[in-house]
Amino acid sequence: MSLAPISPSFPERILSRLARAEWREVNPHFQADYRIAWITVLRAARGELWPHVTATYAVLGLHPEKVWPAILARRRALLGHKSAEGLPPKKPARSEGSATWKLRSDRAA
Repeated sequence: MSLAPISPSFPERILSRLARAEWREVNPHFQADYRIAWITVLRAARGELWPHVTATYAVLGLHPEKVWPAILARRRALLGHKSAEGLPPKKPARSEGSATWKLRSDRAA
């Protein structure tokens, strides 16, 4: 009588899929995201209190709340006046319904 193979635990399956996804990913930014997720799952499975915070520190060297401001600061430094904050304001939205009605009323006149 043979024993059935022991299936891996839930965290182990997640770690395996994240590792595979990171390996297949060509974008280095997404690879870092997968690495953060992998470390987060590992540390959460071990019972760590704030696994996402320590995982982000381990990969990026920043607190998760400071990642986006750091990205924007780097973008401003690289692009200068061409950054998103330096663009002219968007045109205001216009209702298409009123413009269509106006065109139809002009045709009738």
